[in-house]
Amino acid sequence: MLKNKKGFTLVELIVVMAVFIVVIIITGQAFETILKQTSKLFRSEESNIEGVVGLEILRHDLQQAGYGLFTEPLCSSNAYTGEAAALPASAYNEITRSVLDPCLVPPSTASVAALRLPPRAVVAGNNLAVVADSTSETGNTYNVISGSDYLVLRGLTLGRSKTSQKWTHLNFASSSVTPNSWVSKSENFESGDKVLLMRRKITPFVNSLTIEPEPTNGWFYIPFSNAAFSKYSTNYNNYVVYGLDDAATPRMPFNRSDYFVARPAATNAMPAICAPNIGNLYKATVNQADGKLTYTPILDCVADMQVVFGWDLKIVTPTSTTDGQDGVIDTWSSPDPNFRSGSASLTDLQAAMADPELLRSSLKIIKVYILAQDGRRDAGYTSPSPIVVGDTGETFLTKSYDIAAAGLQNYRWKVYRIVIRPKNLASNQ
Repeated sequence: MLKNKKGFTLVELIVVMAVFIVVIIITGQAFETILKQTSKLFRSEESNIEGVVGLEILRHDLQQAGYGLFTEPLCSSNAYTGEAAALPASAYNEITRSVLDPCLVPPSTASVAALRLPPRAVVAGNNLAVVADSTSETGNTYNVISGSDYLVLRGLTLGRSKTSQKWTHLNFASSSVTPNSWVSKSENFESGDKVLLMRRKITPFVNSLTIEPEPTNGWFYIPFSNAAFSKYSTNYNNYVVYGLDDAATPRMPFNRSDYFVARPAATNAMPAICAPNIGNLYKATVNQADGKLTYTPILDCVADMQVVFGWDLKIVTPTSTTDGQDGVIDTWSSPDPNFRSGSASLTDLQAAMADPELLRSSLKIIKVYILAQDGRRDAGYTSPSPIVVGDTGETFLTKSYDIAAAGLQNYRWKVYRIVIRPKNLASNQ
C-alpha cells in the first residue's frame, strides 16, 4: 500500500491564513457598519416613540385649556393668594385690569385685582432670553433655552392630582341637595378633596361660570363632603362641582401647566446623546401648595419651540366688542402681537390677548412647533441649515433656526407640528 506523506508547505499555510484574515477583517467591518446603522435606526425610532408619547400630553393639555375656568369676578372675602412664585413662570401670572365689577353694588367699572379676575386660558411668551428658575420642588435649576417660546395653559384638568380629573353635579331629592354619585367609585370625590362649586348659566346670549365661595370662611374652594352643598337650591340654579386639588390650602381656583424648552443646570442632567447647548421640552405644573414648579420632561433633546395663534377678530355687527365674529380665522400671530399677519390691528390683537372674555371668543387655533434631535451624532452627515420651525410662509411669525451657526450640523433634526382647536373656548363651540 502506498502512503502519501506529503503535507502543507509553509507558504500554503501563510496564504490560507492571509485569506482568512482578509475575510475576517471584511466581515468585521461589515458588522461594524451594520451595528452603527442599527444603532442610528434604533435611536431614531426611540425618538419617534418618545415624540408620540410625550407630545400627546401636550396635545391633551391644549385641548383642555379653558376647562372649568370661572368667567365672572370672584366675589369672596378670601380671594386666591397667587400663582407661580418666581420667574420665568411668574411673568405670566394674571394682572389687574379695569373691568365692570359685578361684585360692587351697583356694578361699575373698577380696577379689579388680578386675584379676583377670571383667568386667561392661554398665555405665551415670545423668544425668551435665558431665564433660570430656582423654585423647582426638586431644588434643581432649569435654564430656559434662549430664543424659544413659553406657553401657559390654564384649566382645571391640567393638575397632577386625581381630584382635578373629576366632576359631578348637584341633585335635589327628598328635600335635600347632595352631589351626584357616579356608578364607578373611582370617579367620585373623596372626603376633604378641594372642589369648586360653580353656578352655570347658559342662554342664547350668555355662557358663564360663577364660583360660589364657601359660606362660612369665604374660601373660593369647598372641602368635599355630602353635606357641604345642602344650602344650594337646584330649583333656581344649575350647579356643577369641579375637582381642584387635594392640597391643604389651594392657592388658585384653577390648575396651570407651563410648557417650555429648558436645560437643567445639574451635572449630567441631560441625556448623553443630546447635542450641546440644547434642552428638553418640559411640562411644569404650578403647585397649589406653594407656587413652585413640578417638572415633567416630555421630550428629550429639543432645540426650540415656537407658538402661533389663529384668531377670529372680525366683528360682523358693530354693536358688540365681544361677539359677532364670523367664525373664520382672519389673523395669525406669534405670542408677541407685533408679529402678525391678517386684518386685525395691533390694538385689537393686544386687547384679545389681555382680556379673558375676548380671548375665549376669538382664539380659534393654537399651533406648536418643536425642533427635536433625531438620533445620535453622525460625523458623516450634514444637516440642512437653516430649518424653519413652522409652516411654509410663517418665518415672520416663528423663526429659522441656524443649525450651522449653532454647531449642530452633524445631527439629524425633526420638526414636530401640533395644531389644536381648543374645544373649551367659546370660539370653537
